[in-house]
Amino acid sequence: MSSPWRGSAWYPVWVAALLGSPVSAFAELALTAGATTQYEYNTNVFDLQTGSATPFGGRNFADSFVAYGGKLDASYLWSRQQFYATVVGNEYRYDRFTQLNHDDFTLDGGWDWKVGRLWDGVLDVTRIRSMVSFWNLVGTSLVIQTEQRETGRASVQATPDWRAEFTGITRVVDQPQTVAPNLSLSESSGQAAIKYTGTAGVTSGLTATYLKGSFSNTGATEVPSYTQSSAALTATDEVTGLSVFHGQLGYTRRTSDRGINAISGVTGDLDYRRTLTGKTTVELDLSRQINVYLTNTASEIDSIAALTANWQATYKIDVVLGYTFTYRQLPGQGNVFVGGVIVPTGSEQTQRLHMPSLTVTYVPVPWLMLKPYVNYQTRTSQNFVGGNFDATIVGLQFTLQWQRGVIPPRTPLNY
Repeated sequence: MSSPWRGSAWYPVWVAALLGSPVSAFAELALTAGATTQYEYNTNVFDLQTGSATPFGGRNFADSFVAYGGKLDASYLWSRQQFYATVVGNEYRYDRFTQLNHDDFTLDGGWDWKVGRLWDGVLDVTRIRSMVSFWNLVGTSLVIQTEQRETGRASVQATPDWRAEFTGITRVVDQPQTVAPNLSLSESSGQAAIKYTGTAGVTSGLTATYLKGSFSNTGATEVPSYTQSSAALTATDEVTGLSVFHGQLGYTRRTSDRGINAISGVTGDLDYRRTLTGKTTVELDLSRQINVYLTNTASEIDSIAALTANWQATYKIDVVLGYTFTYRQLPGQGNVFVGGVIVPTGSEQTQRLHMPSLTVTYVPVPWLMLKPYVNYQTRTSQNFVGGNFDATIVGLQFTLQWQRGVIPPRTPLNY
C-alpha cells in the first residue's frame, strides 16, 4: 500500500475490518495470480508486401520481442451474487524495431447478479489499451488504441416457457492516427430479445438491436454519424451433451445522413461444437458481421470461418489445431498506385486472410504453464495497394501462477 493510504484515517479501519471478518467471508473469495514471460519471432513484423522497405531500410522484415507481464483475477460469491475483477498488464520489447516497444493492459470489473428465480443480469465495465494489429493497419508506425466499454444486461423468466433479455452497451475507442492524432469513435446500442425455453436444452427466439455511432477529431475529413438496426432469429441446442449449437441469423442495415458508411446485408453467427471422444472435440464457427473500420472511419463486412480441433492428450497436455479464414469487404475504399502516389478510386476493397495455427499447453505442475505456439498468416487483396503479405510466427509463453479456490464461470458478454 502507498504511504498516503497507510497514513490516512481509513487505514486502521480497513485493517480492523479484515481482522474482524469471519473466516467464512474469505472462503467465497477465489484468486488467480500469474506472472508471464513470452518470446515471439515474426518473419514479417509489419505485415508488409514483398518489395516494401522497413523503417530502417532494407528488405528484412523479421524481428523478435520479449514480453513480460502479470495477471490478477478475483471473484467473490455473496449468496447468489458474483463480483469479479481482472487486471492484466504486459510490456513488449523488440530486438530490432524498437519503435514498436509498448505496454498494454486490460481492466475489467463487474457484478453478475441474480434476484429471486426470475431476474438475473450483468453490469460490466472494461478498459483495454492495445496495439492495433498490422492486419488492420498498413504502415510501419505504432498505433495504440484505448477502448472504454460499459455493459448492462437484465433478463427475466417471464413465464416457465418464455424469457426476455435486455442489453445496453456504450463504448468509446480512441485510435490516434498520423493525420488525425485525436481520432475517436463513440457508440451506444440497445438490444431486446424474446426466447422460448419450454424444451430442455433448446431455446429459440428473436432479437432486435439498434446502434448509434459517431466519429470525432477526424482531421480534414468530416464523417457523419450513423445508425444501425438489425433483427435476427436465435437458437440454442444443448440436448445430447455431446454436441452444442448456438446460432443467430438475421439482417443488418447501417445508414447515415449523407450515405457515407451506408451498408446492409445478411449477418449472423453459427457455432457448432462436437465431442468426438473423451479427449477430442471439434468446433466450427461461421460469422458475418458489419463492423467499423476505424482507421478509415468507414464500414466493413467481415465474413469469418474458424475451425478448431482440441485434443486433451493427458491431463497435463492440451493440443489445439486451428484454421481461420476471413473475407473482408470495404465498400468504397479501393485505391491504386499512380505516379508514386496512392489514389482512392471509390471501388470496393477486398481482403482474404488465412491463418492456420498450432498451440500446445503443458502444465507439469499446477503453478507452472508452458505454451509453445506457431501460426502462419497470409493476406491477398484486390484494390488495396500494398495489401498482400505472408508471415510465420513462432513463440513460447512461460507462466508462473498461484490459485486460491476455483473461479466460477461468468455470464458471457457476446459483443
